[in-house]
Amino acid sequence: MSSTKRIKVYLIATEPSGDVIGSHLIRSLKKLNGKRVQFFGIGGPKMTKAGLIKSLFPINELSIFGIFEILPKIYKVLSLLKKTEKDLLKIKPNVLVTIDSPDFNFRILKRIHDKTPGTKKIHYVAPTVWAWRSGRAKYLSNYIDKLLTILPFENKYFKKYNLNTKFVGHPIYEIKKNKKINKKKFNYKYKIKDGYKVVSFLPGSRLSEIKKSIPVLIETINLIKNQTNLKLHVLFYILPHLKKYFNKYKFDFSYSLINEIDKYDAFKISNAAISTSGTVAIELSYFKVPTIVIYKLNLFSYFLAKVFVKIKHANILNIMENKYIIPEFLQFKCRPNLISNELIKLLKDKSYSNKQLDNAQNALIKLKNNNNKLPSLNAVNEIIYDF
Repeated sequence: MSSTKRIKVYLIATEPSGDVIGSHLIRSLKKLNGKRVQFFGIGGPKMTKAGLIKSLFPINELSIFGIFEILPKIYKVLSLLKKTEKDLLKIKPNVLVTIDSPDFNFRILKRIHDKTPGTKKIHYVAPTVWAWRSGRAKYLSNYIDKLLTILPFENKYFKKYNLNTKFVGHPIYEIKKNKKINKKKFNYKYKIKDGYKVVSFLPGSRLSEIKKSIPVLIETINLIKNQTNLKLHVLFYILPHLKKYFNKYKFDFSYSLINEIDKYDAFKISNAAISTSGTVAIELSYFKVPTIVIYKLNLFSYFLAKVFVKIKHANILNIMENKYIIPEFLQFKCRPNLISNELIKLLKDKSYSNKQLDNAQNALIKLKNNNNKLPSLNAVNEIIYDF
């Protein structure tokens, strides 16, 4: 990139995980190119803090998942697509980086493709064509110049369509985990009593996930409380836009609601965790927390998934290794009695939990790019290569 040329980068991230990736990308672009880069687009609080001028709309407006869940909001989604297209045509960015969220981003890419010939188009985080809707690989190749992947096995699914595809590494390797924690101070802050086992619970970023997972968690903890002598303290990680729904639930056990800034410290002191599938489940393994993955979809969405999804695992580490490293309790198996039995084993049997952690660490190594650079720096090099 020349020393005088200014570049306008338009980023679109409509989910919290994408907001994290986008924030790392902005910081790395600023680090390498300073004030010569301007950031526009759609993102959450992390991207805004990193340098996004202003998000076009709050990303929680698109916190929906599954066909049944999206139907009532279809008009809203269409209006946001139109608003985004109009903004892109107005700003005329040098580079458009769409991050994950394929159902929204791919429609944007198609809408603006012929109208923005001077904009370089890059998609960051490949669609899971290896799991379902494989036709998206060919579709995407028609509308972008480059694809940045975060999983090591994905490139082959896109290169057969002559799409320039680069594995940059998984965003978990942006996280600094060596910072020491004052456990006594943390326990005091969150009222964790001596002798209590700490279980982190991360129900996801969507309202539908909160509604389906929290009742299961409540019954799971109550079962353990009534059937064993284990004393448990649950640390809930709830995103700000979902806290008003969380507050409607009543808990008959020891718990705390942790702040965003204490999320990774909570991982460090947790004896185990229950999480929905997704990035956060990988983060838990990265911090060496014995983890259980749970998930429930709307029945209609579930049966559609059963027909079209080609894989048997939900957790990425399980998918990569083609075996159960992280126990999964999905849909009809997402039952308190099954989950409580697994949680008791993880909390009481050290050799059992250590086996999970060892297998997880072996799988996590494969998510790192061989050049040992931060994923966002690898991504930046691909984004500004032609400037």
